[in-house]
Amino acid sequence: MSKYNEPLTSQLQNGHTLAAISDYYAGCLAGNEPANAFLKRRCLVPPPASSLQPALGFSDRTLGKRLPPKILSAGRELRAKLQSLGIFKATGHETLRGCLTVALTDLQGSVTGLYGRRVDDHTKGELHYRVGSGIFNATALSTFDELILADSILNALTFHAAGHENVIALQGVEFSSELFANVKRLLLAHPNTDEGNAAVQQIASSDLFSGIELHRITFPRDFDANRYAVAYRTVPEALAKRIRVAAWIDPHGVSFQLAEEKNTESTKDTEDRNPTRQQGDTSPTRQRVNTNTPRQQVSPVASPLPLPAEDLDAFVTDTEITIEIEQRRWRIRGLDRNTISGVMKVNVLVLHHERFHVDTLDLYHSRSRRLYLAEAADEIGAAEQTLRGDLGRVLLKLEQLQSEHATKARQQPPEVKLSETERNDALALLQDERLLDRILEDFDTCGIVGERTGKLAGYLAATSRKLERPLGLVLQSGSAAGKTSLMDAVLSLMPPEEQFACSAVTSQSLYYMQNENLRHKILSVAEEEGVRGASYALKLLQSEGRLSIVTTGRESGTGRTAVERYEVEGPVALLLTTTAANVDEELMNRCLVISVDEDSGQTEAIHRRQRERETLAGFTGRERARRVRELHQNAQRLLRPIEVVNPYAEQLQFTSLRVRNRRDHAKYLSLIRAVTFLHQYQRDVKQAVIDNKEVEYIEVTKRDITVANTIADAILGRSIDELPMQTRTLLRQLHAHVKQTAKSENIATKEVRFTRREVRESLQWGQTQIKLHLDRLFAYEYVVVHPGPGRTQLYQLQWDGRGSEGQPTLCGLVDPSKLKEPATTTEVSSGLKTSRSGPRAPSSA
Repeated sequence: MSKYNEPLTSQLQNGHTLAAISDYYAGCLAGNEPANAFLKRRCLVPPPASSLQPALGFSDRTLGKRLPPKILSAGRELRAKLQSLGIFKATGHETLRGCLTVALTDLQGSVTGLYGRRVDDHTKGELHYRVGSGIFNATALSTFDELILADSILNALTFHAAGHENVIALQGVEFSSELFANVKRLLLAHPNTDEGNAAVQQIASSDLFSGIELHRITFPRDFDANRYAVAYRTVPEALAKRIRVAAWIDPHGVSFQLAEEKNTESTKDTEDRNPTRQQGDTSPTRQRVNTNTPRQQVSPVASPLPLPAEDLDAFVTDTEITIEIEQRRWRIRGLDRNTISGVMKVNVLVLHHERFHVDTLDLYHSRSRRLYLAEAADEIGAAEQTLRGDLGRVLLKLEQLQSEHATKARQQPPEVKLSETERNDALALLQDERLLDRILEDFDTCGIVGERTGKLAGYLAATSRKLERPLGLVLQSGSAAGKTSLMDAVLSLMPPEEQFACSAVTSQSLYYMQNENLRHKILSVAEEEGVRGASYALKLLQSEGRLSIVTTGRESGTGRTAVERYEVEGPVALLLTTTAANVDEELMNRCLVISVDEDSGQTEAIHRRQRERETLAGFTGRERARRVRELHQNAQRLLRPIEVVNPYAEQLQFTSLRVRNRRDHAKYLSLIRAVTFLHQYQRDVKQAVIDNKEVEYIEVTKRDITVANTIADAILGRSIDELPMQTRTLLRQLHAHVKQTAKSENIATKEVRFTRREVRESLQWGQTQIKLHLDRLFAYEYVVVHPGPGRTQLYQLQWDGRGSEGQPTLCGLVDPSKLKEPATTTEVSSGLKTSRSGPRAPSSA
């Protein structure tokens, strides 16, 4: 047996019995998971700064083990004493075992009773237990002149947990003038049940409260304070809203129900019935209660007017909205589909005393409303005039919610505030002459090895989101080659608030995204396969910078055809990944297509990096990677919209052999513009006066064109190649294999024959890849097929390896070193001014 608790025994023997038991139970609460889960589940967790915290406890069935054993006289005496007080039953078990306990006191602060509530709602038998009598939160009686009187300890605890410390509840204590001697206003928080209403009526008619201003805190039918708090836990200040609209109880016997039930009475009648109304005040006002002001006289008010829309409690979920008005519950579905002001087609259900009516209607159509109200009144047995008033308030509330949602959707995400240190570090990065080299180094820090061209192109494409014509990027490779890792690395260096990521896009969804702000953001999709149905919309959004669709539908109530227009503003920088060998031609024309390196050397480098992550160096590297990402995100936030002018544009050249080169040339110019835009803090900001308006801009340099040429040669050169990157790679490897075979067998290369199996074993390619790419090489006449033994096919290479060992290049680009310097600004226009004071941040245009 555990050693008994000597301090507890001493307190019990000295006469502080209930106080000692309350303190013991309080010590058992802190580490008890079921009890604390019950407090959280039932919205009973006290505020952190509450003085009520020690009054809560939990009976965990250990009290008997802390008393002297029964074989000792002290143990028998204490158990008899506790049994007489009701702490122990005749069987020796604790009365409050398994209960959350609340200490009750008298006006002097002495503990005179305990309240217990089982935390397991599924336990058979009683849930509520009472030991002795007392007052919950008795100190409020001498602290506040405005009190909330709850019908039960649990409901009083609910108000206190919500921050209303002026709440009391009585257990076994009769009402008396002494209790409420200092109270000027009393708010009755009884449940909306027959018993609760009867109790309120009894209090209202009692002479004890004749000098106190009485109000009723109303709840939906069959709700009490705790049930209401639990049901509306997601609504901010749910109980406070009920307190603010508490209904005044007329001392002359007028009903204490909600003011909406008596709003047809005249203003004069209301004024005559309310003796506390100030003389000369002819406009009735809605009473608002301040529940936390100690000893403060609140000016008397008249009966409240009908509640405006903003004071209606609306329980909002992703699919529906529930509004309680008196005993009527209104449920609305489909508001989320009404994204345009002036459109309100919803499904509405009204429930009253277990009778309901539901229909879909246009709330902005008078005939639809009349039909709905007439049928609803007949179905649920309520007055049509009453339902009309309800529906008007519901409509106002829906308009408020619709407006709030539209405002939130239109709002730009809050601007991230940078500290002075963060700003200086980001500015130092943007002003570094080795900016591009640092970007590549930081990609390595983030775990992306190799892929020099892909990393630069991806970073520039994402940065171009702030330009009027952003770049698009498609990362292409076989499965597990690392395309997703590369795109994730690019996105991780961009500010999260300027990205919109998704896994798939349906064919029509982009047209209905007007509540999503996509302008100058990165639109990233995990797989090109997930957007094939929406490829047309993506192409328009990429090339035109906006989407527009006009649809028709039927008006509810009239059946007439209505026309609606939806628009989505861009432009966006599009980032996709794909495993498809043949990318959609239209999409490929509009985007830079990058093929991920799939050579064995790159695989070895990735393996080394993966092994390094498991070491201590890899562990510390993750922290460096986090700081690198934050640095680049902050640097991107410093980039501001500014015009980019290319003074060398007329001297540039581009291949023009195919029609698609028209779009390739536009991508090439956008690439140059993105390089310059990224280096805006290293360029002089110039001003031009156009139509009496001063416009700032920066100019392209030869170095920018050199960088763009390097990337364009690697990416656009491949995009104009008739063979996809992976097929071209196989062609080069086949050429090397054939040359090696011819040399070892001492024959001419054109005499070498090979099978798919031989290629698989020699080049370590998969069967599916070999078949796919050999078929494409055969179609383009790079190889020919000969019949072999049985059903075997023999291949013969018909390509001699000309053209930089099979690597296509973008012919026709001008060497930047040969470009002539453009005319000076004074020769071009007298309206131009140049700032030569060094790099500075461009102002927002």
